[in-house]
Amino acid sequence: MSAQIREGQENLELISGLGMQIEFIGQPDVELAFESLGNERGRNKDQHIEVLSIHKEGDITSANVFVPDGKLVHFENYIQDYLTEKRRADGVSADHKSLINTLSAIRLAEIKSLWTDDLSLLPSDPDEAFWWEVWLPVRGNRNAVVTDFHRISHATGCQVSEHKVDFPERTITWMYGSQSQFSQARLVLNCVAELRRAKDTAEFFEGLPALEQQLWVDDALRRLQVPSPEDNVPYICLLDSGINRGHAMLAPVLHQQDMHTVNDAWGVNDTANHGTGLAGVAIYGDMIDALSSTDAIEVGHRLEW
Repeated sequence: MSAQIREGQENLELISGLGMQIEFIGQPDVELAFESLGNERGRNKDQHIEVLSIHKEGDITSANVFVPDGKLVHFENYIQDYLTEKRRADGVSADHKSLINTLSAIRLAEIKSLWTDDLSLLPSDPDEAFWWEVWLPVRGNRNAVVTDFHRISHATGCQVSEHKVDFPERTITWMYGSQSQFSQARLVLNCVAELRRAKDTAEFFEGLPALEQQLWVDDALRRLQVPSPEDNVPYICLLDSGINRGHAMLAPVLHQQDMHTVNDAWGVNDTANHGTGLAGVAIYGDMIDALSSTDAIEVGHRLEW
């Protein structure tokens, strides 16, 4: 590992393990054999070589890989085996052609190589500060990685949100700063799996796969505080196309006995895809605030329809 990178990590007393991020760049119109990049495993998870992200620009596929200190020899051996046409004991080639033949370059990861959002959302001015959505790896010790990211980011003058969301293999948090600040310390990039621009609309949540959306909902429900049945609180009455009460964010505030219809034949469910959304606004206001905050969500009213 670069002596400069090692020295910087040791000076900051990082606790998530030493290492560096490397970008493997494929050949044009050839799929990179990225499954070969992280196939070394062991008992110690923070010593695993990990493929963090795959991105494609035009006809070239690239992969960002975290290589723990001492593990760079793993790839050096790959290249040596390739050059010597080494074979395993069973006679099968061990020269890793599927990987080496698809590579055009190997370099230290940079901001653009970690950027998995629309490239047009990355400011052209490197000194323009904005909110980043930062995806951190877990590496066997989630809290250690988050702590190190906060420590390094603050050293560069960037502001990191105290809010985070934990997914099985990633931690998502937000950071305010410029590309220039971010680039001051390569150590920051070594902590990151992916970079995106933080969204100030529901586009971020709407664009997530259903499984990830559910994780955000679960986080919000853990913070939700609603009136108990015996509390004397005001009601908001909605006159609309019906409400799909089965939505997990609505059920705690809208009781079944508070749903009514003028004509029983109509039913009470939302058939026009309108009343359910209106109910969400009546309960939470801007859902972005409810989902992205770490504070308790206090609802002091109930709904009826």
